[in-house]
Amino acid sequence: MKMPIAVHTEEDYAQAQERVAELSTEPDSKEKDRELEALAEAMLAFELRRDEALS
Repeated sequence: MKMPIAVHTEEDYAQAQERVAELSTEPDSKEKDRELEALAEAMLAFELRRDEALS
């Protein structure tokens, strides 16, 4: 079973960005699309929490 993607810290966010860059070099597949979507959702949730904490 795969673990869900979660971004809790700036370090996690940087690692997610690195993974997106890695995935961009891989051939298209449903698995790639699912992982990119999960990364995007996790990164967006982190950005929203961070922005809310700063306001």
